[in-house]
Amino acid sequence: MDFSSYDLMTTIRLIVLSGESRRVDVKRGSRSGCIYIKAGEIYRVVADQRQGDAAFFEIISWDRAVHKDSQESTMPEGNMRISTHVLLQAMRNQVYQK
Repeated sequence: MDFSSYDLMTTIRLIVLSGESRRVDVKRGSRSGCIYIKAGEIYRVVADQRQGDAAFFEIISWDRAVHKDSQESTMPEGNMRISTHVLLQAMRNQVYQK
C-alpha cells in the first residue's frame, strides 16, 4: 500500500501501525531526508547533515514537505535512541502546536 496521499505525520503513523517496513523520502525545497520504518518501528532517520533523533525532529518541523514511501527490504543500520512510542507522541504534540 502507498501511503503518500496522506500528510507526512499520518503516513508515518499508518506505517508504524501496519507493522510494515518502509522507507519514507521527504523533501522541502533544498532539504531532504529519509525515515526508515522497520516492522513498525522508526528505525533510522537521516536529514541533510543530521542523523537519528535530531534528524527526525528536523523533518517533522518542515511545513509543506512532500514525501513518498516505498517498500524497503534491506535496512541500513539503525540510529534511533528514542522509542517509536515517544516519537509518535512528539508528532502529535507538533500537530497541536500548529
